[in-house]
Amino acid sequence: MRVITHCPACQTQFFATEEQLNKHGGKVRCGQCMHVFDANAQLVSVAANGSGYSSDSNIKLNDDTPSIDTTTPTQDFSPAETSINITEENSQQPSYLGDAFRKPRFGSKKLTAKSLSWLWAVACLILVLIAGIQSIYFLRDKIAIYYPNTKPLLVKACQQLACSINLPKQIESIVIDDSDMQEDAEHAGLIRFSSNLINTGSLILAYPNLELTLTDVDDKPLLRRIFKPGEYLSAETHITDGFKPGAEVKINLPISTNNVTVTGYRVFVTY
Repeated sequence: MRVITHCPACQTQFFATEEQLNKHGGKVRCGQCMHVFDANAQLVSVAANGSGYSSDSNIKLNDDTPSIDTTTPTQDFSPAETSINITEENSQQPSYLGDAFRKPRFGSKKLTAKSLSWLWAVACLILVLIAGIQSIYFLRDKIAIYYPNTKPLLVKACQQLACSINLPKQIESIVIDDSDMQEDAEHAGLIRFSSNLINTGSLILAYPNLELTLTDVDDKPLLRRIFKPGEYLSAETHITDGFKPGAEVKINLPISTNNVTVTGYRVFVTY
């Protein structure tokens, strides 16, 4: 037979069986406030009209009192779905219904926080990679200068990106040395210009253009032309390799004056 007992701490009513009360000496734990009390001392009964309760422990439940059968000695559920837990001496405390609902929520929060941390880490890594790729793209020329071993890789990458690796242009590091201009004895109206270019810097530079101006006796310009590296360098020279530090380039150009009498010249290097 089942009886109704109530928690003296929170006044919550519970169903309990005589077997449960006798097995544990009447000691029970309130599933609402966790207070341990003697259920036999707190028995109540429902009045005949179904309202109110009495603290008389000898009054039995009517046959029509709502009840829920249970086979688990550790928990009973009242019509209000509260629980009563029977205490066990020297045993582990049972888990409660509230904990069963709360644990998955805590686990879900921890899992969500961990997932967000991983997402932030991946996003930061992607941003760092993008920033690194952009830096390499915009600084590719300087990287090729200071790290020559990377130039083949940069050239291949630029072939895919439709860009180019440009050598530095430092005109102040290029010196014109020992230039001269003479008439060609075998061909009338043809003169030969010769000169040396020296890279006095410490970097591999782009080959400059050569600007040659022919002048008259009053040093007034008569003819002017700009020669590109492919025009004054020998056919064996690899222009893309650049003008190496300390290197010297010998220039020997045949120039036709178209029967214009020239007496002097001016030469410059420019980019």
